[in-house]
Amino acid sequence: MSLKSLVSSLLAVALAAVAGVACAAVPETVPVGNPGNAADTTGFGAVPYSYRIGKYEVTIEQYCDFLNAAAKTDEHELYDLRMEAPPEDGWCGIKREGDSGSYTYSVIAGRGKQPIGYVTWESCIRYANWLSNGQGKGDTEKGVYEIGADGVKVPDHAALAKGTTAKWVMTSENEWYKAAYYDASKQGGAGYWQFPVKSDTSPAANLNSNWPAEVGKCKESVSPHGTFDQGGNQWEYNDAQADGKVGLRGGSWYINDNDNYMRSFTRYDVLSAKWPHYGFRVAQVGGEASK
Repeated sequence: MSLKSLVSSLLAVALAAVAGVACAAVPETVPVGNPGNAADTTGFGAVPYSYRIGKYEVTIEQYCDFLNAAAKTDEHELYDLRMEAPPEDGWCGIKREGDSGSYTYSVIAGRGKQPIGYVTWESCIRYANWLSNGQGKGDTEKGVYEIGADGVKVPDHAALAKGTTAKWVMTSENEWYKAAYYDASKQGGAGYWQFPVKSDTSPAANLNSNWPAEVGKCKESVSPHGTFDQGGNQWEYNDAQADGKVGLRGGSWYINDNDNYMRSFTRYDVLSAKWPHYGFRVAQVGGEASK
């Protein structure tokens, strides 16, 4: 993050605190440069602009901040009752109290650094809108993504990248893919790895453990751009849409997931649904993020 972006973020936090608004922990990001790279043989990975992507998946504590700011009534069903898991089930970890209009949310002890689950694709883009709109009382329905009766209008990320202000998005499939597999310093010339760890061999990852790990726990499993858990831990939505379905990549901790789910050629179009092992990460495009 640039000094200018850091100062802006700190100022936003300070202003929110003065106003009595709960402040969100803004996701940490890492830069992805080399704009204009060629696509992989799969057809994915070409991105004509620089951007920043979440170093980790969005966590339970970050999503809890979002709920406290944007889900006092929860008309958009951003919360799911299954998020309050019993102690023997570590699949999520947010407790809701109060009545509609004054709901409050809290992180269950020991769960905050795990990735959020039980979110729909629409919940993820609302989170991105909220980040772009300044958090706090920021709008979830309008902004980068336009949400209406006819569905969701996904933005042109390349157009956003030309803007002077950095905007938060749920990663496009190409942004996600490039961050995971593309390596400009690959021996023999820039290219792609089969796994998101600068390797064509499957890495250590939280697969098939039946338990989500804290983000970044597999410290040796880092992508060429410095991201963690793009293989394993949580399946991740991206903002691709096709025939009423949405994009999903990465593999997860859930039972029966295997190494092949982390490979670059593995992708899914799925129905938007709340599953414990479906989560997401965000990216920033435009402004300083695109330099």
